[in-house]
Amino acid sequence: MKLENQEKNNMLSNIRLSVVKIIIFVLGLFILAFGAAALIKANLGVASWDVLHIGLAKRSFLSIGAWVQIIGIFMILLASALERKQPQIGSAINIILIGFFLNWILDSNIFPIVDTLWKSILLLACGVGLMGLGSGMYVATALGAGPRDGMTLILAKMSGKSVRLVRTGLEVTALFCGWLVGGPISIGTFIVVFLVGPIMQASLFFWRHQIEDFENLLIEKVVEEPIN
Repeated sequence: MKLENQEKNNMLSNIRLSVVKIIIFVLGLFILAFGAAALIKANLGVASWDVLHIGLAKRSFLSIGAWVQIIGIFMILLASALERKQPQIGSAINIILIGFFLNWILDSNIFPIVDTLWKSILLLACGVGLMGLGSGMYVATALGAGPRDGMTLILAKMSGKSVRLVRTGLEVTALFCGWLVGGPISIGTFIVVFLVGPIMQASLFFWRHQIEDFENLLIEKVVEEPIN
C-alpha cells in the first residue's frame, strides 16, 4: 500500500510538472508570435526568417503564418531525413502553433495604427523584447525545439563547423532569399539580429531556474507527504 501511494504521488507530481511546462511552452510561443507581429506592424524591418515569410506571402495567396508553418515543416522533414530519424512531434507542434498565433494576432488588429516614427520605434522595441522573452520560455521547457535549431545542430555536426557559424549561414541565407522575393529589410532587421539573442539567453536562464525550482518543490512535497 505504501509503495502504491508513493508511485501515485510521483505520478501526480510528474503530471503537475508536465502541465506547468506545457503552459510555459504555449505561452512562450504566443509571446514570440506577438513579438514577431509587433515587428511586422512597426514597419522598420523584421527578423531574417520573417523577411522570407513576408516576401513569399506577398507573392502568393498564402498568409505569413502559413509560410511560417510550410517552411518550418519542410526544415523539420529535411533535418529528419539528414539525421535518419523520425520527425520530432514537439517541433512540429511548435511551428504550427507559431504560425496560427501569428495569423490570429495580425488579423485581430490589436496594434495601434502606426502613423509616427516614435510609434514604430516603440513597437520595434516591444517586438524585439517579446521575441527574446518568448523564445527563452519555450526553449526552457525542452518540449520542442524550433526547426531552425534542429537544422543548425545537424548541419554543424555534418560539416564540422561551429554552431554559431552554421546558424549565421542559415540566417544570412534566409535573409538573402527573403530579399530576392521582396521581403522587408530595414534597420529593425539588424537590431533583431544583435539583440534577440542576449534577451533570449537571459529569459532562458530565468525560466530554466523557475522550472527547476518548481520541480524541486514537487519532489520535496512527495518526500515530506506522509504515506498511509
